[in-house]
Amino acid sequence: MAAVQATAVPLPVARRRPRLSPRVIFWYAVLTGMSLVTVFPFAWILLTSLKGPADAIFSVPPQFIPNDPTLANYAKVWNTLPVLSFFFNSIVVTVAITVLNTLVAAMAAYPLAKLRFRGREPLFYLLLGTLIVPVQLTYIPSYVLAVRVFQYHDTLAAVILPNLVSAFNVFLLRQAFRSVPNDLLDAARIDGAGEWRIWRSLMLPLVRPSLAAVAIFTFVTAWNDFLWPSLMLPTMDHKTLPVGLAALQGFFSSDFRAVAAGVTLTVVPILIFFIAVQRFFVRGLAGAIKG
Repeated sequence: MAAVQATAVPLPVARRRPRLSPRVIFWYAVLTGMSLVTVFPFAWILLTSLKGPADAIFSVPPQFIPNDPTLANYAKVWNTLPVLSFFFNSIVVTVAITVLNTLVAAMAAYPLAKLRFRGREPLFYLLLGTLIVPVQLTYIPSYVLAVRVFQYHDTLAAVILPNLVSAFNVFLLRQAFRSVPNDLLDAARIDGAGEWRIWRSLMLPLVRPSLAAVAIFTFVTAWNDFLWPSLMLPTMDHKTLPVGLAALQGFFSSDFRAVAAGVTLTVVPILIFFIAVQRFFVRGLAGAIKG
């Protein structure tokens, strides 16, 4: 009878967890501290907006957690100001600026990246030079044009039209377009495709992450814009959300709970939006810089 030889089965080796070096622990501690410093003001505003009349706002030691949470502060803001109109105006302005600015930036970045024409490099560097000029310096001539020339003062167009072009967005998309191999464009031209067809059907799909990053960046900037809309939109019904809720300082100058509720109404929508799409923003921004 043949002897049956038992085959030894090796036991699984337990994986060792990588040990954290002091350098890694140090940077984790630094990043954690920076995160706490960044998050703390918003957390304090959010908790303050939920406090009732019996909860102290400024006290020693400070009271962070409300004893009797309430949404009465939000109801007070909603009933006092046309918050729904503010939301509608902000959505219209932000979506229009995001779509049009991204489209214009993509159309401007493609020839600067892939087409050869005289003066391309000086034009690009001149465009980058505009980033050095503070945007506040352009408000005086822009205001004169809006009021006396184009006459669209106190309309949403006065906020949308001056924000159709962004040199920073053109720069990001130019870097993304430059990362596309020229062989693909040459093959498309041999097949008879024109420049518009190449831009629309070939280039835009290839730089989709960078387009998403530009759109997200523009959306956040347009939603939070305050100074220019405050100059252009004096009527209450035409104000965007950040500008309209600034009136809380006049209506509730002594009620900081209502002011905190208004600030929360402004921040929460854009915070939720950014958390939902942050991976596209990081991926597209990394791709544009790499290109």
